[in-house]
Amino acid sequence: MTQDIENLIQHLPDDIISIGVRLNGDADEALALVRRIIDASVVHLGLESAKLNDLYLATTEACTNVIRHAYHHDESKFFDVEFKVCTDFIMIELLYNDPGFDPDKIPVPNLMETERKEGGLGVFLMKQLMNYVKYTTDAVSGDVSLKMVKLFKS
Repeated sequence: MTQDIENLIQHLPDDIISIGVRLNGDADEALALVRRIIDASVVHLGLESAKLNDLYLATTEACTNVIRHAYHHDESKFFDVEFKVCTDFIMIELLYNDPGFDPDKIPVPNLMETERKEGGLGVFLMKQLMNYVKYTTDAVSGDVSLKMVKLFKS
């Protein structure tokens, strides 16, 4: 399935709707705007509420991770979120800078721990909720791309 989704990403359909926004480290404003963009971009598709909630949760988790871990709530730092929507899927891409970030070092949470610290589930949840989640990093510049895809017909 991963290869099929990567093929979709490389050959986007002509009728795709593309929306981009630049956000800063103000979590409240950024997350509210992201939710409104998701609503506006998929309203015509009549998605079932479970898929819409998956989009909200995965995207707000991704944005929160940038704001909290990469930018430490610094409102002078900006990141881009691009939404590409068609009848079959949505691709959400976050573009930001986080020198030293290595997605391979994100631990898989142990959900059986009785005394878990708060947090640490964001990437795990994104991978559970979306059909495709892939980080690409540039070690020299520190630029990070996070692509997430949710298929609507499955």
